[in-house]
Amino acid sequence: MLIVGLVTGHLTAGLRYQARVAGYREERARSLSEMAKALSSALVETQVVEISDKFVESSFRAKAAILLPDPSDKLEVPAAHGAMPAYDLAVAQWCYDKNEPAGAGTDTLPANPQLYLPLKAPMRVRGVLVVEPSKARLLMIPEQRRLLDTFAALVAIALERIHFVSVAQDTLIKMESERLRNTLLAALSHDLRTPLTALVGLAETLSLELAATQSEHAEKAGVIREQALRTSKLVNNLLEMARL
Repeated sequence: MLIVGLVTGHLTAGLRYQARVAGYREERARSLSEMAKALSSALVETQVVEISDKFVESSFRAKAAILLPDPSDKLEVPAAHGAMPAYDLAVAQWCYDKNEPAGAGTDTLPANPQLYLPLKAPMRVRGVLVVEPSKARLLMIPEQRRLLDTFAALVAIALERIHFVSVAQDTLIKMESERLRNTLLAALSHDLRTPLTALVGLAETLSLELAATQSEHAEKAGVIREQALRTSKLVNNLLEMARL
């Protein structure tokens, strides 16, 4: 009976452990699914930052901050979203430039209480995720670290999607501006050239008729013709320059 009891207790403990592990995995899968869904609806970078802060805090009991690059690839200090970690901007910049993690649990500055993860997207690094857990040992658990890496990948993809949406919108605006410009030039070309062509033709006819009759106004008609031709040439040149 004693042996049976020991075996039964051992099996029960094993089943309980497996049940806890399964529960943790289910919770992680649910967190990833919820975060991916939330990030898919983000339209601007600030929304991505807020969503990331929320999920990192709830899943890892940690403070988080996302540092994003400016046009010169220098990381900027973001606006505060909740409780932010006391990060080192120089370490974050190194992480961004080298595309390598740094801080707690890594080979670079392992004594640092924060973990710096580059946000690696398919095209390029989109920023740095800084995480400061309430307990440093949480980052030492392999499954927790893999989950955090997956979180960072989701954030990076969301930031890259927003970037390309912005690029597409800018391109569309430029195309519409160019189309409007061409339409305006075509309208101006018609509205200016048509009356000038008629004026040149009338001045030419008047000049020839007055010259044939040796009228005293023939010289004035010639001046009108020359000025009409000069104005027509000037308008044509201006319209051609505007098309460049």
